[in-house]
Amino acid sequence: METAQAGAQADDALDRLMSREAVTVDVAFGATVDEVYDYLRHSADATGGPAPTRREAEVLASLEFTAVVGDPDQDSRMRDLHEGDPLDIALSVGFGGNDAIGLKRIGEQTFIRIGADTVVQDALHGKPEDVSRAMRFMQHAGSLPESLENAARALTGAWVVVDPFRYPEYAEAIEAGITGAGQEAEQAAEETGGLGHAGNVAKALSGADPLLRPEAQWDFVTRLDDSVRTAGTRLRSLGKEGGTERMELTLPAGRAQEALGPLAGLLRQQADRFGMPRLVQDPADPDTPVTAVLTLRNGVLSEIGFDLAQFGGPDFPPLPLEIGLNSGSAISLGPPRENAEMLNPEDLTVALLYLALREEQREQDPNRGNLPGPVQP
Repeated sequence: METAQAGAQADDALDRLMSREAVTVDVAFGATVDEVYDYLRHSADATGGPAPTRREAEVLASLEFTAVVGDPDQDSRMRDLHEGDPLDIALSVGFGGNDAIGLKRIGEQTFIRIGADTVVQDALHGKPEDVSRAMRFMQHAGSLPESLENAARALTGAWVVVDPFRYPEYAEAIEAGITGAGQEAEQAAEETGGLGHAGNVAKALSGADPLLRPEAQWDFVTRLDDSVRTAGTRLRSLGKEGGTERMELTLPAGRAQEALGPLAGLLRQQADRFGMPRLVQDPADPDTPVTAVLTLRNGVLSEIGFDLAQFGGPDFPPLPLEIGLNSGSAISLGPPRENAEMLNPEDLTVALLYLALREEQREQDPNRGNLPGPVQP
């Protein structure tokens, strides 16, 4: 039953979420590979877009996106800041628990972190012996020549300073390094359907840059706030169990689309970038009511669930978008390293090619098979 008390609870839950110096937002699709594939096929039929592949569905089903925003001085609660105030920001994109790319903007500096696990998975084409290959990759990256120290740090999971105006060059460097073994590049593209995890993120790197702008983060925060508090929405309790309460939020489809803000824009942009069917449809009627489910844990707004199929119409299969919310920083907003030199994209390419060459030489070594497995070079 709808009550003014439900609205007051939601307002208080949002205030509690913003009661610390930073907020973390986690985004993922709550669907299986088959469910994502079904949704993409319907989207392609509805919009006349390209037919999806199973590989695209696998990537999306395992996609995990994290954003952290906070007060640069780390002494003001988020709810005490005002729209337009500066924010420190960190982003991470991962697949199935493995971070692929991390980005930070701390003050005037931008940092990047590359997940070696996903680079190895793509560079070595997902072969069964990837565990040992990943160990060798990390060891060899750590022993790269001193002239490639910054690239070595990046490839062993450390944060390094980058030039945001050179994002396309970093993306090309990662792509060139992943497919740079030459002879196997075409075969790798066939095996992965042209869509590898690290390759995906490399191509999408420049697309994530708008989310590093404080105004984009404030846009998301204010739209979320408006959706929960403003007239035109309805709230009703779905029940409480222990310290967890769920509420159904009803609002016009146009307002829901606006509330997703930069996130919806990023999903659209990346679908277009990779030639995939649209993930977020434009509602046929912006006034059509749609629903989201808010989860409050111990009085704090902790999750928002929204089925993107509501934008597509009654014939669309479900595609739940799960948005987790937490007070505090899941990714540190501190500067990773003082007085660090900027990463050169060319060094990144050379380092990846060097590592690919070392692995290729190892595979071709006729004496390698005569040594016990754990001590094979």
